[in-house]
Amino acid sequence: MTLTSFLLYLIVAVIFLHIPVLGRYVAVIQTLIHEVGHGLAAIICGGKVRKIHLFANTEGLAFTEHANWFSRFVTTLSGYLFASAFSFFSIWLITIGAFELLLYIYAGICLTALVLWIRNLYGFLWIICASSFFLWLTVYGSMLLKVHTLQLLTCIIFVQSIKSAFIVLHLSFKKPMTAGDATSLAKMTKIIPAFIWGILFFGQALYFGYLGVSFVIQ
Repeated sequence: MTLTSFLLYLIVAVIFLHIPVLGRYVAVIQTLIHEVGHGLAAIICGGKVRKIHLFANTEGLAFTEHANWFSRFVTTLSGYLFASAFSFFSIWLITIGAFELLLYIYAGICLTALVLWIRNLYGFLWIICASSFFLWLTVYGSMLLKVHTLQLLTCIIFVQSIKSAFIVLHLSFKKPMTAGDATSLAKMTKIIPAFIWGILFFGQALYFGYLGVSFVIQ
C-alpha cells in the first residue's frame, strides 16, 4: 500500500461511513474489534467473557467476569488500545502483502465471536452476515477483491478507532459520568478523573495511527 492509495482508501472510508444505514452497519466491525479486545483481556487476566452485544448505533457491550480488581482494570482499559493496535497491525500486514493472513484473522475473529460470545439479536444477525462474507471471500473471492476489501476495511477501522477515541475524549470533558470506559476507569481508580482516561485513549489512538502511517510511507 502506497501513501497515495492509503489516502484514497481513507477518503473512500470516510465517505462510506457517512452513507445512511450502510455506513453504521459496516462501522460495527470496529465495535466488534473493540469488544473482543475487552474479552481477550478478561481471559488473559483469569476472567471470563459471558457475552458480547453489538448495536446498530455502533455501540457495543462486553459482559465479563473478573478474578480481582486488576483483571477488571486491564479489561476495561483494553478496548480502545486493542482496536487501535489492531488497526496498526492490519496496516502492517497489508504493507508486507500478507492479505490472506489478514483475511483469516478477520474470519477467525468473526467466527469465534459468533460461536462463543455474540448473544443479542442485532449482533447475532450482524455477525452471521460478517462471518458468511469473510468465508465467501476466503474461498471464492479473487485476489484483487481481497486486496481492495481488506484495504478498505482496514481504513474503516483506522478511522473509527480514532473517531471513537475522540468521542470518548469529548464525553470525558463534557459528560464525565457517561463517558463509557473512561467513566468506568475513573470510578475504579477513584483519584484519576475521566478526562485523564479520555486523553489517554485519544493519545494512544493518534500514536498507533502515526505508526500505521509511518509504515505506509516507508
